[in-house]
Amino acid sequence: MIILVCLLLCIVLVLWLAPEVYDYIYGYFLFRRIGSNLTVNINSDFDKATMVAFWVFENIKQLERYPYLPVIDDNFLNIYKRGFGFCDQGAHVYATMMHWLGFEAKLLMLRKEDGVSPHTVAVVKVKEKYMIVDTTYNFIFAETKDGKKIPIGVDDLGDYPEVFDKYLKVVKDRLAPLGEKAEIKLSWFTNGTYFETFPYCDKKYLFEKIINKIRRRG
Repeated sequence: MIILVCLLLCIVLVLWLAPEVYDYIYGYFLFRRIGSNLTVNINSDFDKATMVAFWVFENIKQLERYPYLPVIDDNFLNIYKRGFGFCDQGAHVYATMMHWLGFEAKLLMLRKEDGVSPHTVAVVKVKEKYMIVDTTYNFIFAETKDGKKIPIGVDDLGDYPEVFDKYLKVVKDRLAPLGEKAEIKLSWFTNGTYFETFPYCDKKYLFEKIINKIRRRG
């Protein structure tokens, strides 16, 4: 009897949260298939992270839609289907794909001196370091020295000023046609805060998110 009640409660919960449940289940299998196809013949974790980044650069447009198309707060699957979004949405798609490929990934919300977050990037753990990937400006923070590929994270970003200068040039060049001024400081990265959401969050956070969603709908 207890088992039957629990089963019924689970069914009710699934129906209550639909269509999100369908999106997550379908998205899981879709992203796993795409990710596996992208990395099937790649052994290096660095190269896998890079290949997925290129896929996101190509499939999730951001600055190109500005300011003509509306952006909707949505899950990773619908962001992919729509093909464009804000900076945090492109980073979310990347982190989700990397998570389901077995990597540790999350978002980094850059912070100005006043605490405001002007931009969001993704980070993925490669060679024991959270390498930064900016899906808005199509930039991977990495360098090749003596034939070795070096991922660059927030903690050692200041040790590679030439990479950060190259990044700023990319930002400037991408924003120029839109008539916007490029202003991103290194301190915004070091002052940034990490953020995790479904599916690359811990189980406690996921449970709390489900409960909050039920409360809002109730």
